[in-house]
Amino acid sequence: MPESFELSEFLSDARACFETGHAGTAVDILLEALDAFDRMPEAAERIRAMLADICCSFWNGPAQDEGRQLTERVVSDALRRTGADVEPAYLALYAEACVLTGSSPFPARRALRHRNLVGLFRQVTAAAPGEVAECGCARGLSFVQLCLAHRETHPGWRGEGFHIFDSFEGLSAPVAEDLAFTDVADAAVARANMAQGHFAFALDVVRGNVHPRFPRVALHPGWIPQSLAAQPERTYRFVHLDVDLYEPTRGGLEYFVPRLAAGGMVVTDDYNWPGAKKAFDDFCRDAGLAVQVTDTSQAYAVKN
Repeated sequence: MPESFELSEFLSDARACFETGHAGTAVDILLEALDAFDRMPEAAERIRAMLADICCSFWNGPAQDEGRQLTERVVSDALRRTGADVEPAYLALYAEACVLTGSSPFPARRALRHRNLVGLFRQVTAAAPGEVAECGCARGLSFVQLCLAHRETHPGWRGEGFHIFDSFEGLSAPVAEDLAFTDVADAAVARANMAQGHFAFALDVVRGNVHPRFPRVALHPGWIPQSLAAQPERTYRFVHLDVDLYEPTRGGLEYFVPRLAAGGMVVTDDYNWPGAKKAFDDFCRDAGLAVQVTDTSQAYAVKN
């Protein structure tokens, strides 16, 4: 039997099950298909695309708990195939955030980076006073995880003291520091990812993903760092910078670090991007802050 025909049979059967309300069976079929086609990149990509579509179909729907369970299965299976793993409690949190924000479960290794982010947040949030900010939120996947983690120890919490800062128009234009590639394996792909307007998600999309569960989260639209100047004075305990580029990373550090509480932490998600890395290294050197790096290309510093 030709492999292309076999693949079409898997996909057709999975689609039929999903369309008749049997999403779990469809996932079973697709995971079996991955066993057969995992070493064939194009076929595996088609299978993963259908898995992602099934998981994302539960976004803002009535059966979110089923979506969380299926997303857990898909992510756990994908991580297993790479030889990685995450603890079950975190996997449930990650899958719930995927469903709440309509985020694809792929790439599955993203869960490892976000697990590290949540771990840093938990480490700091118990030790320092102040509010929480994320700059650059995309669909809100990482931010919703921080909210879910906070709610575990604060039942009834509705988002007070948490802030999102984002242009909601994607990236600003890169500058020379962003294009100074040295050890990036595929500079062409990196340049494409830095295109002005890339990663744009509208304010209404993010509001719809965050406010149903956490209605008191404050959303602050505007370009970073210019929009920060209008903010009232606050003390922050945890700041997550996920803005990719040199100028918003540098501007975010210049604004937030003086407002960090003692023991507060600032994290960049983009330490493998040349501009963000330079901004973080230069600022922390000048400020006398020790830079620490995770095994998933984040860097962070704690204010003494």
